[in-house]
Amino acid sequence: MRLYESFEIDSHIVYVMEVCGGGDLLTFVRRRRKLNEDQAKFIFRQIINGLKYVHSKGVLHRDIKLDNILLTSEGDVKICDFGVSKIVQNKNLVMEDQCGTPAYIAPEVFSGKGYKGFQSDIWSAGVVLYAMLLGTVPFKA
Repeated sequence: MRLYESFEIDSHIVYVMEVCGGGDLLTFVRRRRKLNEDQAKFIFRQIINGLKYVHSKGVLHRDIKLDNILLTSEGDVKICDFGVSKIVQNKNLVMEDQCGTPAYIAPEVFSGKGYKGFQSDIWSAGVVLYAMLLGTVPFKA
């Protein structure tokens, strides 16, 4: 999402960002119960392209889920909520900290043996695709 401006007032920090009039993907899917294959493919392609860009900048999102995908009024995808993201210099860095939403987290994150963040983002994107097509996540947390 595009950040236009930020400033502080008495007790708040204010961020002025672009409007995503289509709402979040979770609400979009719930209203329809599930998406048809063409809709899901159109959205998923954009999610993967967004992740490819973010990853090319060395950023791991670490919380890809339906709630963190916003849609513009035209139906274009915007990835949001980088609250647990991490910038990494080494693409082969093995991490051990657990973060994200349990229903979307890759199994290796739970194992406690370490994981590679880029692959775990892709796993989470796969769970998003599953949820778009079937209207529910594959694993209940």
